[in-house]
Amino acid sequence: MAIYADAAPSLAGSVIMLTTLALLTYGLRVYCRVTRKSWGVEDWIMTAALVPFAVLVAGCVGGAFNGIGIHITRLKEPANMKYQAEGQKFFLIFEVGYCSAIIPIKLSISWMLIRVAEGRKLYLYVQYVVIVVFVVMNIIALIFILINCIPIDAAWNSESLANGGHCQPSYVLADVYYACTAVNILTDWVTAIMPVPLLWNVQLNRNTKISIVGLMGLGIFASMSACVRLKYTVNLTNQTDYLYGVANVVIWGFAENALGMIVGNIATLRPLFRILRDRKTSNKYYNQSPGYYSSQRTGPGMFSRTYELAEHGKNTNEITTTSIPEHTRRPSQLSDGDSQKQILGDGQCPGDTDIMVSRQVIVAYD
Repeated sequence: MAIYADAAPSLAGSVIMLTTLALLTYGLRVYCRVTRKSWGVEDWIMTAALVPFAVLVAGCVGGAFNGIGIHITRLKEPANMKYQAEGQKFFLIFEVGYCSAIIPIKLSISWMLIRVAEGRKLYLYVQYVVIVVFVVMNIIALIFILINCIPIDAAWNSESLANGGHCQPSYVLADVYYACTAVNILTDWVTAIMPVPLLWNVQLNRNTKISIVGLMGLGIFASMSACVRLKYTVNLTNQTDYLYGVANVVIWGFAENALGMIVGNIATLRPLFRILRDRKTSNKYYNQSPGYYSSQRTGPGMFSRTYELAEHGKNTNEITTTSIPEHTRRPSQLSDGDSQKQILGDGQCPGDTDIMVSRQVIVAYD
């Protein structure tokens, strides 16, 4: 049995959609990192975040089918009264999952910036301060949530309250939410803005700078969810329609975590985007070059202009091929971590490779 009405469908739909995107981007992250042999600390941290994220998903989806988002008038019906306690229980699970998941998610993104800013002490110190601030604040919030009601089941069990249990006034929990959300918003913005001064004087073309800053600055979207959640935090003090009122708190709290995971994963997918871009460029080149079969062919293509001339009475009497070795960097062969350091480095990078450029001159005459 479940109760599924009012704002519950919106809650369930939002959670399922964002969870799918988060897991999809995580899978692509694993593929890129493993295939390029560039698995790092930030990847382990994001992997560890999957455990509390699963708790968060369970709290949100379970709550959507057990009272969260349901109006009190519906919950007061005799058949639905049990969902008042169930909804409050799942809301507590959501709170624990939120504080537990956001720490490793934000930490993974921060650690990625630490790798990029290697050797730049000012930026490293700023990021270390950011990490300490949001970790400490969310741990404090988590501890308060766990001791808000003593015993803990007094948060949903009226019998525990009747037997001597007690909970803090609702406005105290709301104040903790405000403080925690404000800290998360501030640290998100600092982390999102950091790539701008890091790349300010780096010799890169404008499009490359924009793409890098854009990928690393996507954390602003997660902070926007936190900003919206601030509007609904007041519903924690709603005494008349509590479970319906906290539905938006759950939706936007989950969105903050899910978008953080999505953003952290997308920031590691530059190699995949580069492959897709190169493939598109390569296909465009092939379409514009009829008769060119592959890079391994040394003679004219079957349908090339040279071949057609030879077949129609033209004799190709001399083919001169020159090979010029050129020292060319191959950034695409670097790991993602190395490529990030290359962007901010002194212009030297590992993996320099000799590429043999073959130029073919075909002289045809009657």
